[in-house]
Amino acid sequence: MTAAPVDKPEAVPLATVKALAVRELHKFPEFNGAVPTNPTPLYFPDGRLAAYEFRMVKNGKTIGYIIVSANRNLPPAILEAGFGKKTPSDMMKELAARKGVKTYRFTYLGGLSYGLLTGDTVVNMKGREYKKPSRYTLSLEVDAIRNQKEWESLRTEKAHTSVEVRYPTLLASAVEYKVILTVPTWSWQDSDEGGADNGLPPTPHPIEVTELGYDYVGPDPDPWEKDDGCAPISGAMIVGYYELQYRDSWYREAVIDILHITMDTQGKETSYQNIALGMERFYEKAVELYNSGIISRKPRYDYDSFTLYLSNNLQLYTYIKSEINMNRPTILTSTHGVSEDGNFEWPSQGLGNYHTVAVTGYKAFDDGSKYIYVHTTENSPYAAWIQLESITNPVLTIVRPIYKG
Repeated sequence: MTAAPVDKPEAVPLATVKALAVRELHKFPEFNGAVPTNPTPLYFPDGRLAAYEFRMVKNGKTIGYIIVSANRNLPPAILEAGFGKKTPSDMMKELAARKGVKTYRFTYLGGLSYGLLTGDTVVNMKGREYKKPSRYTLSLEVDAIRNQKEWESLRTEKAHTSVEVRYPTLLASAVEYKVILTVPTWSWQDSDEGGADNGLPPTPHPIEVTELGYDYVGPDPDPWEKDDGCAPISGAMIVGYYELQYRDSWYREAVIDILHITMDTQGKETSYQNIALGMERFYEKAVELYNSGIISRKPRYDYDSFTLYLSNNLQLYTYIKSEINMNRPTILTSTHGVSEDGNFEWPSQGLGNYHTVAVTGYKAFDDGSKYIYVHTTENSPYAAWIQLESITNPVLTIVRPIYKG
């Protein structure tokens, strides 16, 4: 059987995790009417508490599960959700039975990857055994400081005694839904400072390093304003989705800076015609900077990217749904958008005539309402469901990865 959670500074109390599960559950309308039960601790292979699995029960039957963060180095969120009668802990119990293991902890290795920790041995779902690591770092931990601040904000947030008041039960039922959960959420508030001594190289797009160099690539001050621009940040989140080696804070800034160059962003403004072109230029520019020693991690993907000028929002939704179903996030530029709860809107938040966001999901209800899930490039909120009907003048940038090795 599994052991109890270890009390460590980064571990989050179960009561807080339960409250977080209830707070975030509205993002998964398929679970409308279901109750999260039977919290089961999940650990990193190094023994630290990572998350809890909750069995989702409706009318006495298991209909799925959610995995909710329980570690302050991870973002306070539902990290994973699945639908069906069998949960990850059910599968890990079956693994323990096959291996003849009696004492163990369930381990969480990241999205859809699990195992067992027994003594100093880790067993993955294929039955392979390896030594317990001294430290196992999930990619989501690269923003640990920001994640810890979000947990603190959650702790100090005014308590609500009635979940029904805060998140009313949806009257409509979801008929389709998908979110890509592993796209990083980055914002302009995370950006490095502006005011570098040197300006941009005089010809930013040719593949050579000029006498001015690229010292600002990374967290050093940029030769433009602090706000790197919503288009480079949105593109960088997609690069970070495919390129795991670029997810720490140094490379987050480097990728945004490179895209600022390749998208020909002026200050913080990017012509939507240049977004696809900038994504296509990224690989070549990143390889150039790698060969010049400015960045030490080589890109693994090139990108085939193109722009769609859409005549109506139903067409927009159709293209987004197609890309998300292929696990490909995309980029939306538009003059207006309003979140499902009405608490986020552009351009009223001072984002200019056009705003660009990374699109990572969609959902539709049987009453005909449709929404897309976006990473806003803001930090409040980092992500939001946007009403499809509120979007005006949409331009969609399709980004398709080409693995280069």
